[in-house]
Amino acid sequence: MVGFFPSLYPDELWYSAIVRFHVHSGMAYWTDTLSLLFPNQTSYPKVGDMMPNETMQQIVRQLPEGALDLRDLALHHSLFPFRLRFLPTQKKQDYLERFCKGEDIQPHLLSITKKLREHPLRYCPMCAQEDRETSGEAYWHVSHQIPLMPLCPRHGCRLKAAGQKTTMPLSRQLVQIPAVSEPINREAEPWEKSLTELLNRWYTMPFAAEPNRSTDNLNRAAENNGLLAPGSVRRLSWDTERLYQKLVERFGAAVVAEAFGQRITSAHIRRLRNMEISTPEEYALLSILLGLGPDALFGGQEIPIALRDRMQELADAGRLFTKQGVAADLGIRTEQVMPYAKRFSINPFWVQSGKRKPEAERQGYTVTIHLSREEKHMLDCYMAEHNMQAYSHALRYCMYKELRTWHRSGGRQTHGK
Repeated sequence: MVGFFPSLYPDELWYSAIVRFHVHSGMAYWTDTLSLLFPNQTSYPKVGDMMPNETMQQIVRQLPEGALDLRDLALHHSLFPFRLRFLPTQKKQDYLERFCKGEDIQPHLLSITKKLREHPLRYCPMCAQEDRETSGEAYWHVSHQIPLMPLCPRHGCRLKAAGQKTTMPLSRQLVQIPAVSEPINREAEPWEKSLTELLNRWYTMPFAAEPNRSTDNLNRAAENNGLLAPGSVRRLSWDTERLYQKLVERFGAAVVAEAFGQRITSAHIRRLRNMEISTPEEYALLSILLGLGPDALFGGQEIPIALRDRMQELADAGRLFTKQGVAADLGIRTEQVMPYAKRFSINPFWVQSGKRKPEAERQGYTVTIHLSREEKHMLDCYMAEHNMQAYSHALRYCMYKELRTWHRSGGRQTHGK
């Protein structure tokens, strides 16, 4: 049995509680503390893991019933809720229940979350000072250890890395927050502020929250940002090379490599598009790059597809277009106009080949019109104002407007058939 164990502070990392136990116990050596807490351990206990692990279960079993709760430790003192954010709710709940029943879920989490490599502990100097004033001691915060988190979510200052040995697992070394006051660095890029807000929002969401896959907002945003592969109208494939280049331009090579590696494959992008990848930091960088807010992947509101809205505007304009003119207005190739119209369920509104029209609608007659210089100038100005590309379309539009008015007013249609 453990004679005493400290209660955990809000947002305190499990490793931090072990460090505070070591300080309060007066032990001279870190190894002695670990031997006291885990007497039957043949190897170093994994107290430095950021995910729920057997050391939590071992300590809880040595304390009076109710002193610590495994569910609370997993949800509020580890990265468990953040790392599993993109898993289906039922799967997350199953892992939590299995852990609370004493099962070692680490092997399963390693295969699901893909990246659990250690990085130096980080802390906020302002949080450390506030902790000393309110609690009498500084402690390591879970939220500061979120992968890619650049700033303190509470104070907005840059997080500092702890002076620990990166060649040795955290579990094997005692790392404490410096006791001296330190300068505060509030300088940050706009994307760092947005990334901090997004990561913290995902971390603080209810545990059961999962992304809304039905909205397909990730694909919609990628399309709106022009990241589809050339010619991809129905399959909606992404241009992986251009995407990686834009990520590096925005965040820098080191940040992108930490999240994605040295390159992104087409197969990996397909899994991301289908929300089959569970690594939150990949979705985080994509969200910032594509202009998605913290709740865009979790809410029920669909992001409009800009190309569809623009094509519908042209269809509703009530004037004649050529297919080439539609393509130029939409910024796509002429041969893509019809596939996009079919995909968006928009009926053709541009001049089509007569062979495809019913006999009564075919344009089989030619009329020649002679204009004065002033009339042609007026027609040119009218076409420019209404974005028309051909004289025949402009004249047909003007004619139709007058003929429709005449027809609706009861005009006689008895002239030679």
